[in-house]
Amino acid sequence: MTRSRGSERRGSPMQEMSIAVSGTEFTDADGVDGLIEMARSAQCDAVEFWYPKNAMKDGVDEALRKLDRAGLRTACVSTPSHLYGPGGTEGVRLLHEAITLAARVGSNRVNTYFGHAPVVDDEHAIAAYADALAPVLDHAATENVVVVLENEFDAFGWDPAGSDITRRPAALAALFARVDSPWFGLNFDAANFHCAAVSPVRDALPLLLPWLRYAHVKDVRRASAEAPPDGWMRYTDHGRPYDTVPLGAGELDWPAMIGSLAKAGSVGYLTLEPHCAPSILLSETARAAGHLRDVLEVHAPSRR
Repeated sequence: MTRSRGSERRGSPMQEMSIAVSGTEFTDADGVDGLIEMARSAQCDAVEFWYPKNAMKDGVDEALRKLDRAGLRTACVSTPSHLYGPGGTEGVRLLHEAITLAARVGSNRVNTYFGHAPVVDDEHAIAAYADALAPVLDHAATENVVVVLENEFDAFGWDPAGSDITRRPAALAALFARVDSPWFGLNFDAANFHCAAVSPVRDALPLLLPWLRYAHVKDVRRASAEAPPDGWMRYTDHGRPYDTVPLGAGELDWPAMIGSLAKAGSVGYLTLEPHCAPSILLSETARAAGHLRDVLEVHAPSRR
């Protein structure tokens, strides 16, 4: 199988971390034109391609041609899939399609989510997820693709019970230990941990560092006003409201985390997802990329 110059192969630790931008910021009707502009604003050459959302307007083939003409690599193929709870069967189908697509474009990551149920039962949830994941990982192994599981909070009110184990680092570590596959790892989202009332530096990274394979980068802070700052988003997790804010203006200690991520040696990409209004997306992406480069320059051991 021919792979693009930007793909990474297992067995070679990735000492450098590159910046990418996420297609999650766009709607089904937007296509990839805005994503290309977002990458240009960040002065980066890689994107997180959301499947099928980013392909809905132009179709997969044309969307990929546009990205290729723009000189953009695919850091990750991300999907709105989950394998636990209602909709798990559809999630399996979507992940198989995404793995095939990732191999086609020379990417070695596919992003997914855990899911939820009406009650909290971590032991059952871990066992059920591992069983559903097994055939997906068989496919991933044949295509040299790693399935990365993103930790979540209850951003949309779908999990009032808090049954998603990715909210709890210890349960998440137990899942990775049970699956025990080189084709399964963590998409570390520090802001999501923070919104789930988990300290990403103190409580998440020490337990989960062995399984880090990818990372999302954004900033948040506890809401203290009646409305979020202009152009930014508010999310509420089990009664706790959080606002997205410019990178570096929130409550996350990105300098400390960048050092840990660099030591992991397998993250590869830091993908920006500002979660802000379209009117400020390009300017805030450019600002975030500049801030992240400054942090990388100072704090990443591989760049010293």
